[in-house]
Amino acid sequence: MHRITLGLAALALLGLAAAPALADGSARDVQAALDSYLAHDTADVALVGGPGSAGYDDGFWIRGGDFLLRANVTLQARYESFDWDEVQPPERGGGGSTIPGTVNQVIIDPNQNQREFGGDLSGFSLPRATLKLSGEAPCNIRWYMELEFGHFGRDALEARLAGFTPFNLGSIFLLGQSYNFDNTREAWIEWGCSDALNFRMGQIALPTTRQLMVKPELQQFVDISMASAFVGQLLPGYTDRNRDHGLMIHGAFGCNSEWSYMLAVTNGDGGDSIRNVLDHRTSDGLAFSGRLNWAFAKPIGYQEGALAQETCGLYGEIGAWGFYYADRIDKPHVAIADSTRYGVDVALGYGGFSFTGAYTIGTDADILASTTDIDYTAWLAQLGYHFPGTAWELAARASNYDFDPSTGGGGSVQELAFAINYYLNGHGNKFTLDVSFFEGNDPGSSLIWDAYTGIGGYAFGEETYGTLLRFQWQLAL
Repeated sequence: MHRITLGLAALALLGLAAAPALADGSARDVQAALDSYLAHDTADVALVGGPGSAGYDDGFWIRGGDFLLRANVTLQARYESFDWDEVQPPERGGGGSTIPGTVNQVIIDPNQNQREFGGDLSGFSLPRATLKLSGEAPCNIRWYMELEFGHFGRDALEARLAGFTPFNLGSIFLLGQSYNFDNTREAWIEWGCSDALNFRMGQIALPTTRQLMVKPELQQFVDISMASAFVGQLLPGYTDRNRDHGLMIHGAFGCNSEWSYMLAVTNGDGGDSIRNVLDHRTSDGLAFSGRLNWAFAKPIGYQEGALAQETCGLYGEIGAWGFYYADRIDKPHVAIADSTRYGVDVALGYGGFSFTGAYTIGTDADILASTTDIDYTAWLAQLGYHFPGTAWELAARASNYDFDPSTGGGGSVQELAFAINYYLNGHGNKFTLDVSFFEGNDPGSSLIWDAYTGIGGYAFGEETYGTLLRFQWQLAL
């Protein structure tokens, strides 16, 4: 406004000064004065690179010169029901402590942990209402920001964290982590030096097992497997995917870019934890992770199913990944654990058939400076068939995880699941109906609690836990 006012004042003065000249029939001096005043504005306008353009191509986009803005939206409307076995729950701990015993630190139920409540649960939800913004800037710069506004279970997460938000004690097994349930799920800046070398910095997705690398929109089932959710909870910054603040180097190489890699250095304590320089519960320790992927046949990328597959074609990819974090809290210095996770995975397909498999191993050594260790394993096998020339796909999967403390106890839990997909417009508009069955295999078995999948986490012991039924309508623009 100040600039406009000065411009109008200058115009008025020039008009008064030029009145005799205008009377003589000449306005060139006035035009020259205005051109001189507005010269720097012409340069500013030129930065946009012309009038620009807009359209839709796997997302809405606006382009002007070297600048690009792309917007994507994902909506997942879901009905879900967990039918527990007649003896589940309750078991212990007041239904997994998902109902807080305090409000604003005032005790409202001093006997909450002794309460027995639970039973079958069902209802409608909108677990994902996701806005993704991405784009390009001059000098080979790319950027990405993912914002989440869905009804995924924030209240239950906060209750499990004892009412502290954020709280640096997130994993069900370990200290030193936090959940990533802020609205800003992911945000980074990237410099693309070449196909083989790209630098990314910000709140980034961690290299991990394949199913956690697949975007939620590109899955065969309503959500990830029980085993993948278990692996996610062994890594920092987990909600539906693992994200942490840090730096990543990634790229692709080979004759046909069949090899790709990711190397990341991150804080190791989650996506929405307090900034480490201000959080006296953290130390200067960093987490290191990486992934190597080889497309030995036609590359399918990080997606599930055979929608992009040729009728008689073959695709195949194999990957390996690893993660290490010396988990520490400082002042006083507390050694939480030395955490190691690694695994292999594969994606195969022929015609309408598709297969995803993964195996993960993990260890937490010297927990709290003791001789106690915990070993973890998890595996996944998922098979699908897309009927050629139709919108129908069937899928089945089995998954399992096991935790084995050196002090004894622990146990394994297994999942068996089936799904039907109807693709109105590929993954962009589809209906999915699936059902999962959960069972404990040992007296020390314990079912995980996971916000996005809808796994309730109230079950313990060696028995059948229950059945999770889900129907979801997904629109991804």
